[in-house]
Amino acid sequence: MSNTMKAIIMTEKGGPEVLRLSEIDRPEIKNTHDVLICVRAAGVNPADWQIRKAGTPDYVKKSQGPLILGLDGAGVVEAVGDAVTLVSVGDEVYYTDGGFAQYQGSYAEYKVVDEQYVALKPKSLGFLEAAALPVVVVTTFAAVFDQADVKSGDFVLVHGGAGGLGHIGIQLALSRGARVATTVSTDKKAGLVKALGAECVIRYRDEDVKSVLSAWSGKEGADVVFDFVGHENFAASFDLVAPYGTLVNTVESDWPKGSNVLAEFKNMSIKFVNMGWPQVMRNHAGRLHQTQMLKDAAHMVDAGKLKPILDRVYPLTQAGEAQWVLEAGETVGRIVLEI
Repeated sequence: MSNTMKAIIMTEKGGPEVLRLSEIDRPEIKNTHDVLICVRAAGVNPADWQIRKAGTPDYVKKSQGPLILGLDGAGVVEAVGDAVTLVSVGDEVYYTDGGFAQYQGSYAEYKVVDEQYVALKPKSLGFLEAAALPVVVVTTFAAVFDQADVKSGDFVLVHGGAGGLGHIGIQLALSRGARVATTVSTDKKAGLVKALGAECVIRYRDEDVKSVLSAWSGKEGADVVFDFVGHENFAASFDLVAPYGTLVNTVESDWPKGSNVLAEFKNMSIKFVNMGWPQVMRNHAGRLHQTQMLKDAAHMVDAGKLKPILDRVYPLTQAGEAQWVLEAGETVGRIVLEI
């Protein structure tokens, strides 16, 4: 086995041009529970281009070398540490790990991950589709099941239902027996969410979201609102939650001035999901919980209850273009890099 590998690295923040293909040292197994994975595909996530543009967040220790992006991936176990018992050489796995600061990401041919944070990928999926799942699974499972605890009969609004998080969120809410409304911007996206089972499709650019939502639910909004868009959409979502309802945000957003008054008046619950926190804070229990989510998702996929939607697949050499397309916001489902 060669001691080097191809990877997309960045040494400074900026546009897609700061991402460059390079030949670097292949990571090595250093701990007894390490697993060396030959990466076959890597997901492309909004956090990738956000870190590329803004640099590593201040609360994360700075790396000493080039940064390799990529929060999740899928591949084949090529070697294992002496104490590894959970996976074996040759196993097909998927994971969420690294992609910022000193943690190498998956825009590379090889990746080392602790065995406890690796799950067997769904048997019914190839590597490309499997790589589309980890980040959106751990985010939406936490939002739908942990934070909102969606129940049968709940009226649920999923913002950005055709996006990477949204199309999984719709399926998870439906698995709980909820009635789902979602916002979209194009005919193509509307077709996708209808096929997934969304009952109420709202063209947010052309329709008043609150009016359509309330007419559909018969309430002053939805019982649960999932803000998978964030930023200014977080502030707008306060008015879309029915009294005693829940708003769950998964994207870093500014707290809207004065909106806490509306939230208190409605007796709203406001909750957040940060899928990267367990890794940044080295919270082992949190990471084990996320690994269990991946295992549960694999069972759902193989049972025909969950399906990732791929919008486009790019070769590793076109990582910059893949990020640019994702940032433009017109993708349907997920973008993946084929390694």
